[in-house]
Amino acid sequence: MPNPVVSIIVPVYNVAPYLLRCMESLRHQTYTSTELIFVNDGSTDNSLAILQSLQQQYPAIKILSQENAGPGPARNNGLDHANGDYVLFVDGDDWIDPQTVARCINEAQTHAADIVCFGFRKVYQQGDSLMEAEPWTYEPESFINSDYIISFFSEAMHRKDKLNTAAWGKLYRRALIEEHSIRFRQSTFEDSPFVLEAVYASRNIRFLTDTFYAYFVREKQVLQHSITSQQVNAAKISSFYSADLLMKAFLHSKNIFEKYRRYYYAYHNTRILQYGGYMEIYAAGNGQQQEAWPIFFAQLKEHRHDLTLDRKGLYRAYRKRIVALNIGAMVSGISPRLAHRFFRWYEKTMAPK
Repeated sequence: MPNPVVSIIVPVYNVAPYLLRCMESLRHQTYTSTELIFVNDGSTDNSLAILQSLQQQYPAIKILSQENAGPGPARNNGLDHANGDYVLFVDGDDWIDPQTVARCINEAQTHAADIVCFGFRKVYQQGDSLMEAEPWTYEPESFINSDYIISFFSEAMHRKDKLNTAAWGKLYRRALIEEHSIRFRQSTFEDSPFVLEAVYASRNIRFLTDTFYAYFVREKQVLQHSITSQQVNAAKISSFYSADLLMKAFLHSKNIFEKYRRYYYAYHNTRILQYGGYMEIYAAGNGQQQEAWPIFFAQLKEHRHDLTLDRKGLYRAYRKRIVALNIGAMVSGISPRLAHRFFRWYEKTMAPK
């Protein structure tokens, strides 16, 4: 039998300085039965020109182009054009180690796995140098008899059987994705609902100890489509909540929400602090902070009931920041500017490090 084909899907948006490095990591895989699909998501730099130049050298590369819609629709476009037996996602400014696909395919075929998960490390740009730090590693034995849904919702918790909820860092059996009509449901914060659906549909998930994926963090990084990219606005902040509501609706659709209610809210509450605006605002700079605070507090007020549903889990993840959130919400009712000053003071003097 021929070797199974792995479709590697890469969404591309304004990553021209990093694209060649990503491409070279995919071309130099020790496993060669791959299909490389690059989806140009309306890039305004010369990313498309670089892809076209590479395609002249390597005609097998597929290039898809679309108007800018975000990484979710870009990945969906890639999925719609994929022919492989398995699928792997890599972001355009990241890269993977040469043995990644070979190890994943071997694990998937040996154990009839629907998903194979592998670790990652963050790589920071510091001037002309790269510094690796903060590796995420899996301990396969920790997942024996684990509930994968609980592992998914435990991403930010202190558990050994926690699952990285990003779409990358995983090899998926494509038939699983197609049989269950799994797609990215929104343009940003798109990973988690996709991964949750895939995890739910999977009968067997395998874990490798290797940190094959290099997650690149640029110097003074401003991530495209993140809360702090460009101008902070209500649509970007609310997209985080929309993602969690999509997951909540999915659990309800499978009649398992009550089973996982506690874990869902522990995850959701932690993400309010991680991604809902509170932490990111401090990376945005003063101009964006002034715009962000009223939006953040409006979202916090709308979803304040969630914060009470698993206070214990939230304390465990972020300790006393929940107190600061509650105080800040009350102060914001008087003056958003005063609340901003309170949080700035809190982060400098009182916040847990």
